[in-house]
Amino acid sequence: MAGIRKILAVLVGCASLLGTCSTVRAQGIILPAGGAVNRGMGGATTGTAIEAIGSMYWNPATINRFERDQLAFSFEAIYANSELSSTFPGVGSGSSDGEVGAVPVPTLAWVYQTANPDLTLGLGIFGVGGFSTNYQADSSNPILTPPFAQGGVGLGGVKSDAMFFEIVPAGSLQLTDRLSVAAGPIVGLGKITLDDNMFVGLNADGTYPRGDGTRYHWGMGAQLGIHYVHNCCWEFGANIKSPIWFEPFRYFSEDANGLARLDEVDVTLPMIVSGGLAYRGIQYTVLTLDVRYYDYTSTEGFGDSATYKPNGAVAGLGWNDLFTLGLGAQVKLTECLTGRVGYIYSSDLFDEQDAFFNIGSELSYRHVPTVGATCDLNEHTSVSIGYQYVASWDSTGPYVLPGVGAVPGSSITSEFSGHILTLGVNVGY
Repeated sequence: MAGIRKILAVLVGCASLLGTCSTVRAQGIILPAGGAVNRGMGGATTGTAIEAIGSMYWNPATINRFERDQLAFSFEAIYANSELSSTFPGVGSGSSDGEVGAVPVPTLAWVYQTANPDLTLGLGIFGVGGFSTNYQADSSNPILTPPFAQGGVGLGGVKSDAMFFEIVPAGSLQLTDRLSVAAGPIVGLGKITLDDNMFVGLNADGTYPRGDGTRYHWGMGAQLGIHYVHNCCWEFGANIKSPIWFEPFRYFSEDANGLARLDEVDVTLPMIVSGGLAYRGIQYTVLTLDVRYYDYTSTEGFGDSATYKPNGAVAGLGWNDLFTLGLGAQVKLTECLTGRVGYIYSSDLFDEQDAFFNIGSELSYRHVPTVGATCDLNEHTSVSIGYQYVASWDSTGPYVLPGVGAVPGSSITSEFSGHILTLGVNVGY
């Protein structure tokens, strides 16, 4: 009885940590692009300067290539279609739809060319990741039935939310006509809320404490970028973002007797290494390619083994290191209209045997086609739109009980698809 309760509580925590903003199993908790222009390019702007948000998001070393100061703002809505199905021996099978609605993500970037022609400053404020999970209790779906002690084999409803922001100031120094480097700190701000906090020890009655009594927490990291213009046709760029180390996430909750309980959970965001190239040898056209590596196995919480500690807490989600590919193409169609297409591909985030622990990763994806366009309103102002379709994805694995392992005849299946619409404004001055 207690073992089933423990395992089922894992679902809420996994739902909370994985669900994102979109954005997130195939690329984990981090969104693969920022802003309408960068999204239209499939996030592939590490190797060239297209627009302020894309440069500050993936490689601020490119901001030296802008001809004037820029202020850019984008707002995106991420809408997910999710379904959770389960089978448990002796109980039956069922399926339920989630209802998350639109998740908003704001993005802002500013690029300023100083009196020194070799030094350009930039500032980015980004929503970089998160999740939202909302499944109602369902007596026909085993995993969403009441807890075992109440006659079910589930957890009831699964509800959780999270958001991670980054404040990214950077300076880009042009060392030669072709070579620029950039560096700067990354200030993180994050919050995770979940119904049952399975990342901490059990109460005396075998239940997990609530995980909604918390606040936003601060983190810190840094980044270093480089950009090289080989000739009029080819450009190259690379960037490394350190892990974002957060202060312990603190949770105010209650024990089995209703008395105050304070818990802490360690969370870090991954180191990200990006490389990109761009080709401008075709008139009015820019072609880009990015490859990216996410070091999830070294992160706390996400990369720790999907196992149980002696006190009943879940050690981690068992995420693997991740490799992604982004492709983008931009074509100037008319004097005032530019079109874009792109594509994102990602490797597997976790192994099949850990699917149960990652049941809430409803922003998972493998293939993401993108389109976008920019309309110049006048010499200084443009508006942009970007759209990404997150192709349907599913993951299936067995129930995994502590001390028992996989339960024969059982299964959990998460299905997800999504739409991301982004609107942006850019002002050059």
